[in-house]
Amino acid sequence: MDQSESESESEMKSLEVILIISLGIFCLMQELEAHGMMLSPVGRSSRWRYDSSAPTNYDDNGLYCGGFWKQTENGGRCGLCGDDWSLAQPRPNELGGKYGSGVIVKSFNGVTEAEITVKITANHLGYFQFHICNLDENGSESEECFEQYPLTFADGSKKYYINTTIGNIVMTAQLPTDLNCVHCVLRWTYTAGNNWGVCEDGSGAMGCGAQETFVNCADISVLSSARSIIQEVPVEVVGAA
Repeated sequence: MDQSESESESEMKSLEVILIISLGIFCLMQELEAHGMMLSPVGRSSRWRYDSSAPTNYDDNGLYCGGFWKQTENGGRCGLCGDDWSLAQPRPNELGGKYGSGVIVKSFNGVTEAEITVKITANHLGYFQFHICNLDENGSESEECFEQYPLTFADGSKKYYINTTIGNIVMTAQLPTDLNCVHCVLRWTYTAGNNWGVCEDGSGAMGCGAQETFVNCADISVLSSARSIIQEVPVEVVGAA
């Protein structure tokens, strides 16, 4: 091999190394990129943006179950309010955790609808879902508690597809007619749709299979007109950090 061939081979190897490093950095930036947060009612990790007494979480728009690969490692499971499932309970964003002080951030008094605002800073397609856990009835948060009260939209669907929207997304959801609580927890779940996977019919397509999941929880009240004299009641949680 002459000198020119040796130099050419060396340049090719250097280029390969640069490409590998660049790809790694790109993937890392995609993983670290902010995604979204519930602003109204404000999520537990974002309350500091409006209340200086709340603990600060600068990563409040990145509550996605510890990351896609961590969620996969956890068997697809996610903490109740967006934390890494493998963390000790109460996890940071759960009631009694670092951000889960239980302070009521919004009261829906004598109304049948709830206006909800979510800010998306990096769109991953997919859809939103909302559920409410009634702590007055159940005493603590659980998947079973949240599943009791799924919210629907005007067309009767339980999913709100965001397409390619970025920025503040304002939605109106129907509140359950049989729900009445001094302390409830509203949960926003964003299931992304930008990963390729296997669909239920066995075909492959974008949005099928496992996807990134983002979750926020907010403490709210849902009161009938007869009980609407109670507004934004602060709930102290023993052991909250």
